[in-house]
This record gives sequence, structure tokens and C-alpha cells, in this order.
Amino acid sequence: MAKFAQPKDVAAAFVDALNEKNADALGELFREDAEFVNIKGQRMHGRKGIIKGHAQSFAGPLKGLEFAFEQVDELRVTKDVVVLHVHCRRAGLVGSAPEEPTLEPTVLELVLVNGPEGWLAAAGTNVVQASALPVV
Repeated sequence: MAKFAQPKDVAAAFVDALNEKNADALGELFREDAEFVNIKGQRMHGRKGIIKGHAQSFAGPLKGLEFAFEQVDELRVTKDVVVLHVHCRRAGLVGSAPEEPTLEPTVLELVLVNGPEGWLAAAGTNVVQASALPVV
């Protein structure tokens, strides 16, 4: 298992795992007891559930997609807890017919905890990015 020295290293490894369609590598970014909610609202429990859920997605709706992380914003909560907001673009690969009906940008939120294994995600959620809304 890789040891991440900085929170943004986790985001870089996340996009690599997405583009390689490597659910095991993606699972290594999460703590054993982590939770993940995907773009469709499906909740994945624990590292094993995250691996299983992403393996199914890589074989189906994410199969023909390529990902790019355009912006990674870091909010430090404590010295050992960071929230990342990752702005993600998805695009269909040449010759692919992705099942995903929408390719709007998404925002991936990761709650990272620094421990003996380095920075790992304790929780993650991916949502479709809203268009610019007026600030109230």
C-alpha cells in the first residue's frame, strides 16, 4: 500500500486509478472503515465495498470515460484532518459509448485523515457540479 505524504497526493492517485480502471488501487486510498457515496447516491461501506462498487462501475458506466482533475481545493480542519474538494471533468474515450447519460463536471469531496499509514480517505462523495448560483 502506498503511503501518501500530502493530502493532494491522494487526489493524484485517485485520478490515476480512475483512468486505469483499477478498483484495487482506488481502494488503497481509503481507510479500512471508510465510506463512499457515488454520483448516483449509492453508498459503499468499507474499503472492500468501495473496491467492489468501483469495479462494477469500471466494467459498466465508467468503462469508456477518461477523467481529469482540474482543481483541488484543500480545507485544513486540524493538522491531521483535511477536506479536499476536487473539480473533475469526464470525457468519453474515442470509439466508446459510455452508459453514463451525462458528462457534466463533478465535485469529489474527500475527507482525509493522517495516520501511521499516511494520508487516507475516511469518507468520499461525488456529485454533479451545479452551475454557478447566486450567492444569497
